[in-house]
Amino acid sequence: MYVCICNGLTDRDFTAAAQAGATTVSQAFKSLGEKPQCGRCVSCAREVMADARLDMAQRDMPMAAE
Repeated sequence: MYVCICNGLTDRDFTAAAQAGATTVSQAFKSLGEKPQCGRCVSCAREVMADARLDMAQRDMPMAAE
């Protein structure tokens, strides 16, 4: 889904930025070679990035013994 209409950035773009180490929306834009325009996407981008970090953390956690 499109997160930033101004720059044509999708949730996959922000997920990739988070996976590459971006911890803020500003860092994500910089890593994607773009700058925020109107700012309406910031809260959605922040949420997408938080979800990506959570997914990464859960994958890295060892499974509990059954």
